Amino acid sequence: MVFGKALLDWFEAWFLHLNFAGIRILRRYRFMKTSTVTLSLLLMAAVAYAAYLQVEVNRLKSWQIEMVSPEFVDETVVANDEVDSTALSEPAKLRSPGLEPQPGAVATVRPVAEQATESSWQDRRRERMQRMAAAFEDPQMRVDMIERQMERVDSRYADFFKTLNLSANDLETLRTLMAERGVVNWEMRMKGFGAESDEEREKIDEERKFQRDVLAEEIEELLGEENAVALKDYSDSLPYRGEVEALASSLSFTDTPLTQSQSESLVNSIRGVAEDFEFSKDLSGMRGPQMASVSEKDIEVYFSERAARDEAVIAAAARTLSEEQLAAYAERQLAERERDQRQMEFMQQNPPSGGQWGGRPGPRR
Repeated sequence: MVFGKALLDWFEAWFLHLNFAGIRILRRYRFMKTSTVTLSLLLMAAVAYAAYLQVEVNRLKSWQIEMVSPEFVDETVVANDEVDSTALSEPAKLRSPGLEPQPGAVATVRPVAEQATESSWQDRRRERMQRMAAAFEDPQMRVDMIERQMERVDSRYADFFKTLNLSANDLETLRTLMAERGVVNWEMRMKGFGAESDEEREKIDEERKFQRDVLAEEIEELLGEENAVALKDYSDSLPYRGEVEALASSLSFTDTPLTQSQSESLVNSIRGVAEDFEFSKDLSGMRGPQMASVSEKDIEVYFSERAARDEAVIAAAARTLSEEQLAAYAERQLAERERDQRQMEFMQQNPPSGGQWGGRPGPRR
């Protein structure tokens, strides 16, 4: 490949050199009063040779492109279980660090493997989940995961923590327990994805429930019954708080920013409407494989009902927001609803092959 590029560069340099030489000859011929047969022959030869070199340049460029064509893949990459089937169609990802051919080695290539079947994708996915679940068994890795989860807990529950009258030690314990609860949930999910039988998955579900119950009891014992109920209520409001925080962020640099009291009232308004509203078929939690049961009519009905739900939210929010704030919120709702509908229609019209969309959720609401 390096030799081919060098040869290509040499040909291009000579081609440019000859073109300029031809121009210089023409200029001399223009100002020279004597015309010779020799000069004409030299000029014709230069042009002919330049044309020949251009053909060679084009041929070398074509040859260079074929060298990185997705039609041929290094066999060691095809055999690597970590490579997705989609990666086989991306030339830039054909080689991974450590897989470069050694000097003197004979390259072995073969056509791209056929698209992975659903079963082979599930097998590879199960193996990956098993390796990820094994990381939870390492004490230091688990501590690192808990610390990262604590950062997420802080970002989501900072306002709630301010309402608690806890000592520094008790607050640290609460944050750790909540982070551990998140890590346990993720660990059990990885184990469930890596399970090889329904019985194994049932045991994992039982273990998850047991560990979550133990952590919930410890949190309630630390907080007391009243604060534990308040924590659950705050947790249930998080999806709506995220929506309000996004609106507040977009209005923060305008002449009509949201106040803290407006934000809290808007959270309650959205939550009140959302918890009372019932969809004919709620598509908000749909994942890739579940999209097989969704029809175009289902999508049409869902987003029609969601538009009605959003109108009810706007009506409730009108008691809290100014006209400018309400208009901005309505515009955000419409844009988000249209984006979600386009996404779901695309997923329905282009069903996943090989499970690539297996873990992606549908529209948020």
